[in-house]
Amino acid sequence: MGVFGNELKASGFASPAQGYEGSTFDFNKILVKNPPATYIIRKEGGDMADFGILDGALLIVDRSLKPKNGSIVVIAYEGVFLCRQIKLKNEYAEFSKAGGTIRVPHSDYEIFGVVTAAINEV
Repeated sequence: MGVFGNELKASGFASPAQGYEGSTFDFNKILVKNPPATYIIRKEGGDMADFGILDGALLIVDRSLKPKNGSIVVIAYEGVFLCRQIKLKNEYAEFSKAGGTIRVPHSDYEIFGVVTAAINEV
């Protein structure tokens, strides 16, 4: 009889694959609610890091959704696509990123879509 008794029992964690041998994991089922209106865009730059979106993140963008105050959106503004948090006001929208907020009249931007998820690479 050893220090641990008559028998040794395994302890720790079960295999993450246990019980899933026959099924596959499909990110589309989890991340994409409306496939015809969904795009994946790679984010460039770290200006949304305060919102948890890092440089190189994959953004899941749904064009069929209407943004709410506080939504993260992709907008077309001054000839470029930008990822920003939106706050809608009567005559303008406020777009926030790390380090600042700008006010833009509704006629000066177009909302491309609402970000439903961001996948950061580690």
